[in-house]
Amino acid sequence: MRPMRWMAGRYARLRYGKMPEPLAKWSEHGGVFWAWSTEETMVEATWRFLPRNLRTLAVLKSASTIDCPWCLDFGSHVGEKTGLDAAKAKELHRWRESSAYDDLERDVLDYAEQVSATPVSVDETLRERLEARLGPKGLVELTAYVALENQRSRFNAAMGVLPQGWSRVCALPTPLPTTAAGSQREAAKSGA
Repeated sequence: MRPMRWMAGRYARLRYGKMPEPLAKWSEHGGVFWAWSTEETMVEATWRFLPRNLRTLAVLKSASTIDCPWCLDFGSHVGEKTGLDAAKAKELHRWRESSAYDDLERDVLDYAEQVSATPVSVDETLRERLEARLGPKGLVELTAYVALENQRSRFNAAMGVLPQGWSRVCALPTPLPTTAAGSQREAAKSGA
């Protein structure tokens, strides 16, 4: 590993206590490592408009929709460290029925789920309601967080990155719909 990638790994170990597996995967390719490390650093330093609890819920919901176990584990850990109510992480997979969320949080979760779906299909009324509550800048940041988590989750899922035991209270994946696409995904996972 090149010296700067080694230093980044050392920093990650100091910050988190161990090397996040996705970072180890990125380190195999210098260009990917630098592009994504720079992106993550800039996001952490400059995306501060959206309240932390909303961004955490949006990221967790995206990871849950895509079904990235590592992202749910690490995202739940980040949520714990930044003050996310543990009940909100536990109830994420059943957010529509749960009393753990307020109306704005429900809208954020719904939006993250819609943006993370394939194909993307966002209800115009929901988008307008979120823009009215968060402002144009808040909606852009929310959308960008969901898109970024889609990148992370899809990379990690494709590379077989598994949970590392980051969180005591981990959000669960979104149950699959009983559609042809959902059935195909389950069949692919089971090897049928």
